[in-house]
Amino acid sequence: MKRSVVALAAWAACSSVMAQVPPTPGLVVYGGVDGNVTRASATGKEAIWQVRDGGMYVTKLGFTGREDLGGGYFASFVMESQASSDTGLGSNTNTGNTPATNSPATGTPSSLNWNRKSTVSLHSPFGEVRFGRDYTTTFVPTTYMDPFFSAGVASAVNFQVFYTQFVAPPPLVRASNMVGYYIPATWVPGLYAYAQVAAGEGTGARFTGVGSGYRSGPLLVSGAWGQTKGPLIGSSTTAGVPGAVTAASTAADNNLTVWSVGVSYAFGGFKPMFFYQSQVMDRFGLAGNPTELDRQVDDWLVGFSWAIGAHTIKASYQEKNDKGIANVDPKQVGLGYSYHLSKRTAVYANAVQIKNNNGGSYSFLAGYSPVANGTSRAIQAGLSHSF
Repeated sequence: MKRSVVALAAWAACSSVMAQVPPTPGLVVYGGVDGNVTRASATGKEAIWQVRDGGMYVTKLGFTGREDLGGGYFASFVMESQASSDTGLGSNTNTGNTPATNSPATGTPSSLNWNRKSTVSLHSPFGEVRFGRDYTTTFVPTTYMDPFFSAGVASAVNFQVFYTQFVAPPPLVRASNMVGYYIPATWVPGLYAYAQVAAGEGTGARFTGVGSGYRSGPLLVSGAWGQTKGPLIGSSTTAGVPGAVTAASTAADNNLTVWSVGVSYAFGGFKPMFFYQSQVMDRFGLAGNPTELDRQVDDWLVGFSWAIGAHTIKASYQEKNDKGIANVDPKQVGLGYSYHLSKRTAVYANAVQIKNNNGGSYSFLAGYSPVANGTSRAIQAGLSHSF
């Protein structure tokens, strides 16, 4: 099986590294549907069963097109929407790059929107200029070097919120109101480099980022830096409200700086991978608690994917290093297996264990956390189909 569902996800989902356009002029419809059954358990809680999606491939619908303009110029676009296969509901988007500008509000069911990606590009011999909602530079290394490709209970994104499970500035993954520039692939074979700016438009957060890397045969190296000015503008400051932070944390001149690096190398079907990500916020504190200066939270992962015919085995080990007063450093072990029934259809199973310390209560599932210092576990089995 030379082309797995994960490979299709890589082609169609995270196009900050390369322009996502069909190889010839025209329109392409793509996407996939994923469904699974998940059992979650946590210290101090009763186990729960859920029917979920996104265990291997995010349920989504996308359109991408290209028109040749002549002279080495062409235009392209991408429109990509996400939904939940178990309910049919859409996912939130974000208009101002802060938690307070989620649309609709966090936790409110959404209708269909183009939350994952909506861009239009002009390509020329001098590079690509891209406008719209897109993945941020710093998300790319952590996604490509995650054996689970940011999907399922064992995904690396479990630890990539900033400080708690309730504080996750949107530009850690995507940003709206963005303009990006990407160098031509022909300048230096294997090298990619790009820069992004997302406007705050007067009331939201502003993101600035650069990314670069090298891919040649089995080797992929990726690095990125990004900074969000005012990442928590408009967030609640009421003590006791999940995700509420201090007034200093919501200031418009507060900055969240992130850098990430990663590398992978494929030895035939066996691909080890590694990434490191660091996040520093100028001023951060939960409501009712002190505000810390230069609050730093890092996480790193080492893992592999191993394709053996129609079978794929995945494993990862990840640690979060909280360098603040709380010093909460959870550890995560993830395992996965998939069997590809065809190039587009696979059955899979994933498992994860998160161990907490120093009063931590991280879990893969927001709102279902173990007691302080407890352990969170989950197993899931499902079916994924892409098109």
